[in-house]
Amino acid sequence: MSDNNFQGYIKIRQLSNQRMYTLRASLNSTKIKSVIKSVLGVPVPKIRTCSVYGRISLAWMAHDELLIMVNEPQSQVYNDLQKNLVNHHALLSDVSDARVAFELSGPAVCEVLAKLTPMDTHSTKFQVGSFKRTRIAQVTGAVYRRDEQAIVLICFRSVEQYISSLLHAAAQQGSQVF
Repeated sequence: MSDNNFQGYIKIRQLSNQRMYTLRASLNSTKIKSVIKSVLGVPVPKIRTCSVYGRISLAWMAHDELLIMVNEPQSQVYNDLQKNLVNHHALLSDVSDARVAFELSGPAVCEVLAKLTPMDTHSTKFQVGSFKRTRIAQVTGAVYRRDEQAIVLICFRSVEQYISSLLHAAAQQGSQVF
């Protein structure tokens, strides 16, 4: 395991082959929705959710912003979107070098996350498919619930080591709360 991968009472793995793009546009526009659906094969997600379709995940960041995550190191998705958005009022940015994602997996993922964030991580409040922007200790980040035992945490690359250290400490064997 690399420095950012860790096995405590949950498993932590940095997602290294992931490309991330930010799309700013009117998400209510039928034309924008049509471009997203035709290029990605995925509909615009509902408010505060993340939709996962094979190698592509779409996360609702704001009323006019999506985070597009593609699980492959080289992707044609950016170029295809850029080409299809050329006649629309939209901004597409490759933020892959600015952000990093960690996958937390295991039966106690919500407990580990609860140690680091003020959000309610109980399964009734943070359901599968939920996407939330929050604080992780002293920095901003976002999390989405991939399934009952997996959460993806996204942060700025500039705080990657800080977040990695926090996650390792929170998931350390013997630090279980419940």
